[in-house]
Amino acid sequence: MIITYDQIDSTNRVAKELAAEGRPAGTVVHAVSQSAGKGQYGRCFNSPAGGLYFSLLLEPDLPLEILPLTTLAAGLACRNVLHQAFNLVPFIKWPNDLYLGGKKVAGILCEHICTPHPSDTAAKVIIGVGLNANNRIGDFDGDIQPLVTTLFEHMRKTVDLDALLGHLTQAISGQVMRLRQDRESVLAEWQQYDFLLHRRVVHVCEERVLHGVGQGITSQGLYRLRDDHGAEHELIGGQLRPQPGGA
Repeated sequence: MIITYDQIDSTNRVAKELAAEGRPAGTVVHAVSQSAGKGQYGRCFNSPAGGLYFSLLLEPDLPLEILPLTTLAAGLACRNVLHQAFNLVPFIKWPNDLYLGGKKVAGILCEHICTPHPSDTAAKVIIGVGLNANNRIGDFDGDIQPLVTTLFEHMRKTVDLDALLGHLTQAISGQVMRLRQDRESVLAEWQQYDFLLHRRVVHVCEERVLHGVGQGITSQGLYRLRDDHGAEHELIGGQLRPQPGGA
């Protein structure tokens, strides 16, 4: 079931409310635009009309230690759909962004919830996706315009958002299910499109700032960074980004 709004504050927020009401896995909340789209670590995700903004409710029946990998699986699914549908070559920036031509084209936010509804027997996952599709760069806030791109900017044509929504939700469901069967193959495929691999990166977590080189993900989906002193770190949170001017 797809529930569409012209504008809401956040598709993830509405999806969480629906999950608490007992809505089934497969429910999709879709918005033409969002006034307060949710990004990583509570940041706002700029969501002007023309993009594709949705949240997919899943109940993947995964062990708790594997649930965080749904973010990586969703990113891989979205990356593959854009490549297959439009012959684009996006890369994935750990843990939750897609980059195209060196700029951000999509963000993914996964939230894991245990609802009080009596019919629920397992944790549910809400996978929120914000994709810059038919937007123009001028549609975004001025401070982020140099950092983002859109499908239209690369193809110079608009895409059918309804059809793309169907392709993405189906692909995400398939990749999350694949985690249960063979997470190693999901992670190995993800690694092929790692935007930060062998790049100079900066990691910020509270007061700690690390500079180093991206080394890829672990079998648990953590990101490995080799700092400038040769020590290797496995990152579980914080903000990881390319170092400006770093190769």
